[in-house]
Amino acid sequence: MCIAAAGLAVAALAVTGCGANGTPRAAHGGSGSPRAGSSGPAPDAIRRFDFGSAAWHHPMLNTMLRARTQHGDRTLTLHDGRGTGSTADGGPVSCRGAGAPVYGDIGGGAQVAAAGLVCSAGVNDYTAYYVWRWDAAHHTAVQDDQPLVVGEHCGSEVRTVAYRDHAFRITVGLGRLDSSCAESDHDRTPYSYSVVQRDGFLMRSAPEKGAVRECALNDGDMHQLKGVTLYADRDASSPVVYRPKGLATLWTVGAHDYYESTDDLTGKTTRWQFVRANLPHGYLCGYRQVS
Repeated sequence: MCIAAAGLAVAALAVTGCGANGTPRAAHGGSGSPRAGSSGPAPDAIRRFDFGSAAWHHPMLNTMLRARTQHGDRTLTLHDGRGTGSTADGGPVSCRGAGAPVYGDIGGGAQVAAAGLVCSAGVNDYTAYYVWRWDAAHHTAVQDDQPLVVGEHCGSEVRTVAYRDHAFRITVGLGRLDSSCAESDHDRTPYSYSVVQRDGFLMRSAPEKGAVRECALNDGDMHQLKGVTLYADRDASSPVVYRPKGLATLWTVGAHDYYESTDDLTGKTTRWQFVRANLPHGYLCGYRQVS
């Protein structure tokens, strides 16, 4: 089993071959990117890609991260596993690889990579792992537009990213909304989940089906609705992860979120809303269509 520790280690990403300094934009706006070219001439072609020289899209560089098909996205190009950039307000950012990429076939018929980046800006730091897939047409790897898992200063932390049983197995320490920054190191709750690829989309497969994006700390409005269907992504062709027969209780995101602009938390512009649904023995995250 291959494990990449996601702490703030100084290790740069392993260089496994020659790669491009940039990556093409995904053809699909959601995290699944089913038309990004996930298969290559060989099932393990992605192992030859040099993540330490790639151009990365990262939330710290654009705190209102949108689909990568939009214009104006910020990128940061690494050189020998390190790079510098700026935050949305112009502050300096330094980034480095979080460790060696983790490879495996998670359901698409070819190996993909879970590769991580650690960025620091002032006293803040941010760790994010992304799934990268091989684009045979362009002979390069393509980064998904939403993180596989994230951790940040005073919040949740990424502990391990591993490949096991045809899935990426993620272990995190979930932060608490009521914890101070000084208490955050002691108040995190261990939590593990598995991520697979189904119908070209990434989704959680255990302990519950759901979107990859985390929603445990959602503290927005509560709604009780009937006829709820939640999807793995902002796409009605993505897998259904929740469809209760009766009344469902949902929580929306709060006032700040990395993936939706603050004026669209209702989903009325995108027609999709990210929510949490509580279950008898846990919770799940998913997207619902907004009419």
